[in-house]
Amino acid sequence: MKIQQLEYVIAIAQEGSITRAAKQLFQAQPNISIALKELETELGIQIFNRTPNGMVLTPEGEEFLGRATSIVNDIHSLERDYLNRNSSEISMNIGISRSSFITAAIGEFISKHEGESEKMEINLTESDTNRVMNETCIGKYDVGVLRIPENYYEMTEKLIDSKNLISKVLLEYRFAVAIHRLHPLARFDDIPFEELKRYPEIYNGINEPDMLRRASVNANYEDISSNKRINVLDRGSQVSIMATVRDAFMWVPPIKNPIMETAGIVIKKCSYAQQVNKDIIVYRRSSESNPLVMDCVNTLITFGDKIKNEIIK
Repeated sequence: MKIQQLEYVIAIAQEGSITRAAKQLFQAQPNISIALKELETELGIQIFNRTPNGMVLTPEGEEFLGRATSIVNDIHSLERDYLNRNSSEISMNIGISRSSFITAAIGEFISKHEGESEKMEINLTESDTNRVMNETCIGKYDVGVLRIPENYYEMTEKLIDSKNLISKVLLEYRFAVAIHRLHPLARFDDIPFEELKRYPEIYNGINEPDMLRRASVNANYEDISSNKRINVLDRGSQVSIMATVRDAFMWVPPIKNPIMETAGIVIKKCSYAQQVNKDIIVYRRSSESNPLVMDCVNTLITFGDKIKNEIIK
């Protein structure tokens, strides 16, 4: 049994597909298929059922996954704690749900440590909440930041705990509306949602279905949502679109954003947004002994406390 085989099992379980796992791990699909078959033969168990809908864990596979995840986490923790003990290099992998204010907080952390070492490597990846949580669990990220509608918070906390992660609430808020300062609705201090449905809405690509809108904005969102959608994955492109398509709008955290302000975009209250959202920091329990990880966590919390007064009520 090799750690690489365990990492393959974890990736297949997360993705539900050998093809997608291979893409995530930058491996050839046949290599992963062969490694999985060899592992199952060696252990004398079947870890996955191969179904038309993808790879599904067997009961034995569920138990194996839990133990494999724990082993992989411990090995990565040992590597970070001992291999780099005498190294002056600063290294950190951070995964976040898309958010400008979190990126700014990470910037403060980088600025604090930039002068401490001749070599620094900070990897910051923006992704969806489930992927950030799962990949923090398996050690791809040292710190993750999730965005969770309050309706899902209790369920998510149980899931976080089952993955041996620790969570801390960074910020709570209701969404606001970002529009260009020349948008026809810019005259409103509190934008009426029934007016918004006349204008194109910018979505975060395919990751924001109506179900999530109902959970994060308003339970009745689907009933009167916009019929015009612009799906954009990249946050920089979202800002560029809003700067040129000046009647578009986008749901955002209600926090002042210098990047948007430079592009002529303003953030407005919309009382229709009633659902509370939480941004949550997650990290592995084994990382509590890592000073750099804990300083990153504390820097994020301090930044969150600092901007609470900037939230548009």
